[in-house]
Amino acid sequence: MINPNFAPNETFSDALTSFLLLFQPWRFKKGEELEKVKKEILKNYLNVTRYKLHVILFFSGRSALYHLLKSLNLKEGDEVLVQAFTCEAVVLPIIALNLKPVFVDIEKETFSANPIDLEKKLSEKSKVVILQHTFGIIPSQREKILSIIRQNNLLLIEDIAHGINNSKLKSQNSKLKNHFYLLSFGRSKSLSSVFGGAVVTQNKTIAKKLDSLNLQYPSYSIIFKLLLYKPIAFLIKLTYNFYLGKLIHFFAQRLNLLIPEITKKEKKWQYDNLFDKKYPNALAILLLNQLKRFKKTQNQRKKIVNFYLKKLNNVTRYTLHVSKPLIRFPLLIKNRDKIWQNVAKKGIFLGRWYDSPISPKGFPLDRVGYKWGSCPEAEKVCQKIINLPTTNIKLKEAERLINTLNDVIYEN
Repeated sequence: MINPNFAPNETFSDALTSFLLLFQPWRFKKGEELEKVKKEILKNYLNVTRYKLHVILFFSGRSALYHLLKSLNLKEGDEVLVQAFTCEAVVLPIIALNLKPVFVDIEKETFSANPIDLEKKLSEKSKVVILQHTFGIIPSQREKILSIIRQNNLLLIEDIAHGINNSKLKSQNSKLKNHFYLLSFGRSKSLSSVFGGAVVTQNKTIAKKLDSLNLQYPSYSIIFKLLLYKPIAFLIKLTYNFYLGKLIHFFAQRLNLLIPEITKKEKKWQYDNLFDKKYPNALAILLLNQLKRFKKTQNQRKKIVNFYLKKLNNVTRYTLHVSKPLIRFPLLIKNRDKIWQNVAKKGIFLGRWYDSPISPKGFPLDRVGYKWGSCPEAEKVCQKIINLPTTNIKLKEAERLINTLNDVIYEN
């Protein structure tokens, strides 16, 4: 089964670690791993050792963003500039706090904010810029955007939920006191503990505020279900081509064994306080298991990215200037939806991050103040984007994927 959407990070080691934890409930909520994982995030993920940074963990990335924005003492109607070509998890916390999202168009080179459009959309009420590292690519005009932020005395939140190329990014080169990093450890992110998120900052005052929040741990039953996810997902992917995986997936959903990534309330386009919880120790153990092999994972991603760049001949594609360890490999193709469906018939399921200026498709854009035509480049990309997997995929599988994709594109 080739699928960048379903449990892309999970290995046998992850499944086994999670399975064994099911029988150790005394480690579910509290434990020494909570402090260990903070150090490993700085060392292995952000590649930071010299600077005094604070890591505050949350049960989800959207909860981390919600509480970070809440801690900044913003007023109702203050503007948060965020790019189009993003997801509802970024927008819903802004709306929930009665702040106003202002959508900035992207530049196609890295699918991140265009500084020209950013500067055009600034106003007296502009307070925060969320700078997204789409697919784990550093925005090509990051330095220009940082300069605009400094000149206008804005706060910066760098959204590195998709991952980060830590060999190229220096964590303290922005010279901004109010500089925050937003991380997510959701099941489809660069590192996965099924759920989870974090804020990383040098700002002691905000860090202290976030650390002192009176949040509760998720219940034992929720943690138990989250621990079920990795072994079940690994088994589904392992046996999917033999039909057994489809049966396991069907019954796991019918029996409500897999906690969905998006809740019913969020599907109604409302922020869900269900995620306003502490990050439990059990998930920290899962995250440590992925952090210890993070460098190896990144090297494998880079290898697959280079393979795609070499082999994709018949596809109109986004061209990377240098190889990067991307969470997904983006392509821009014509007849995207038809090609996606035809490839799926051959057992290959590709991603569509993002098929709407605010994903998922169907999100009520007018409800959050998005005006169609305000971000034309993002809207064009949404019609053509398709993503290839870069994690836990062997070269033989990648070659089959490319051959199938080229055949289908040629047919269409």
